[in-house]
Amino acid sequence: MRNAYRSMTLGLALLVALVVTGCGQEIKKENEQLKSQVATLQKENMDLKGQVTSLKADTDALKKQFEDLTQEKQALEEKVKAAEAKASAKPGAKPPLKPKKSS
Repeated sequence: MRNAYRSMTLGLALLVALVVTGCGQEIKKENEQLKSQVATLQKENMDLKGQVTSLKADTDALKKQFEDLTQEKQALEEKVKAAEAKASAKPGAKPPLKPKKSS
């Protein structure tokens, strides 16, 4: 009877060891795959952060360009008004034709 218990205990211990070893290998394999995915996602994240920085710089440059063009437009409109006022102040002069505004 003792031999049967000993054999059963030894067999059970061997079975548990084999199951744990097999699961351990699967867990290690899955762990390596997850590490690879994490590394890939970290690289992708860094690339996207770089793109965001670049796009923000582009946005700032376009805003500056828009502001400059708006100021230039206002200055030109003031010059046109001044020229029209000067031309209409001359006696016998026809006022200049107004250009058609395009949408």
